[in-house]
Amino acid sequence: MVEIRPSRPDEVQIQKELWQAAFGDDPRYIDWFYQCCWRPEDMLLLLEDGKLASMLALLPQTVTLPGGGTAAAWYIYALATDPAARSKGYGRQLLLYADEFLRQRGADCVTVVPAEASLFKFFSMVGFLPGFFTRKVELLRSMTTPSRPEDKVEPIGPEEYNEIRRSALEGIPSVLYGEELIRYQEGMGKLSGGGLYRIMVGDFRGCAAAEYLNEESVLFKELLLPPEHMPRGLAALAAKMPGQRCFVRTPAQWDGMQGSYLQPFGMVKWYNREKGALWGEETQGYMGLGFD
Repeated sequence: MVEIRPSRPDEVQIQKELWQAAFGDDPRYIDWFYQCCWRPEDMLLLLEDGKLASMLALLPQTVTLPGGGTAAAWYIYALATDPAARSKGYGRQLLLYADEFLRQRGADCVTVVPAEASLFKFFSMVGFLPGFFTRKVELLRSMTTPSRPEDKVEPIGPEEYNEIRRSALEGIPSVLYGEELIRYQEGMGKLSGGGLYRIMVGDFRGCAAAEYLNEESVLFKELLLPPEHMPRGLAALAAKMPGQRCFVRTPAQWDGMQGSYLQPFGMVKWYNREKGALWGEETQGYMGLGFD
């Protein structure tokens, strides 16, 4: 028998075990999620004959709409299925249950970031459409310009980061987060040797969220600096952070550096038809932080 329901406070350990079995993540990252932002009522479980077989987390978002206005959104995160229970359609069942669950909460839409390109097709089969894109560029340290002494990079906390982030994204259809989830990103970055940073290019203030992929490569999950300031910002970051290679994500709406390219990032399913119509099918929204 299959049962789907929100989780309970005493079910943390079995969820961590499923997360580890499904994704193979470092236990420190799993523990940080449960320490920082887990709420039992926001975790949906699918049980097969009383045993946990699949689960997903729901994280709150605010989506800013083209032309102004906002939508109440939830982000589907850590959709995990026990390897022994795959190919039974449990992920699909959970997603369909989540639709009704979120409608009852008054959600306008739900979002997701497919973990790999092949999963865009899977999510499209349950009503998701491409909605969020990112501009990416890969650089070697030798490709950056020399840093200027007046340009500075300093670690900052979630509150200041979120202030800079929201200011930088004003007027861009995008996903906004509460401070709790920015703190989650901060912790993920610090576990790898990165974190959240303020970037001063002259008098202009931007921000970056960094995680190390290995000792030589750093991923800037988002770099929020206007295109004209980006080369100097990257030079300042290169001077601050060790490594020989960096991968950079920026909003799709901004002109990129030479060699940059657009890539689908996240998908959206609209429950509120009016707000979905305002978003439209051609909008290239920005999510940036998918906690992937």
